[in-house]
Amino acid sequence: MSRILMVEDDEQIATLLEEYLARYTLEVLSVASPSVALEKLSIEQYDLILLDLGLPEMDGLELCKIIKNQHPNIPIIISTARSDVSDKVVAFDVGADDYIAKPYEPRELVARIQAIIKRYQTFSTASREEVFVVDKIKMQIAMNGETLDLTLAEYEIFALLLERKHQAISREFIVNSVNAVKWESSDRSIDVIIGRIRHKIGDDPKNPKYIRSIRGVGYKYIGT
Repeated sequence: MSRILMVEDDEQIATLLEEYLARYTLEVLSVASPSVALEKLSIEQYDLILLDLGLPEMDGLELCKIIKNQHPNIPIIISTARSDVSDKVVAFDVGADDYIAKPYEPRELVARIQAIIKRYQTFSTASREEVFVVDKIKMQIAMNGETLDLTLAEYEIFALLLERKHQAISREFIVNSVNAVKWESSDRSIDVIIGRIRHKIGDDPKNPKYIRSIRGVGYKYIGT
């Protein structure tokens, strides 16, 4: 059974959702304030957070940012009656995984909850088995469970190498395959980006563990 922390100050809505989600083996703990939510997160494990924006003490967007900084591996769905597009943009900027506007069909909420929990569980399982895991939805790469701070070009090139592990990839192929690298980019610019990736993953080009240079061709991912 998946455990959900719902931060909702409307008691009636909270009660109705608790009862409805329980039909789908979703155990819900409802709290009305950000401070209580943060306290619960510090002592208990949850699979997902359902977060309203109109809360006492602080705005829900600020709470979302705090939670993601402290608990980056817990997905967050924003559930709110606020319809301002800027709220939705900021929500994703501060780490929300999904955004659903009230009123909504409860079955749609269930579907979104189940999809996100499944995605995170799959990602977590893969992370334990592989050094690098690519999340194509978020366009992120994790190393041993920790998300790497990559530029778009770094992400796309590294994801390409990981997808074609143990295959030599030419610089020309990289330029033609990576949207973030303009077609007129030189071999040198690819080399510079590869150098930055190596630095961020702690790979020594003289004794590579992950990315090997193939003279006259390009690069190859040689890790597991």
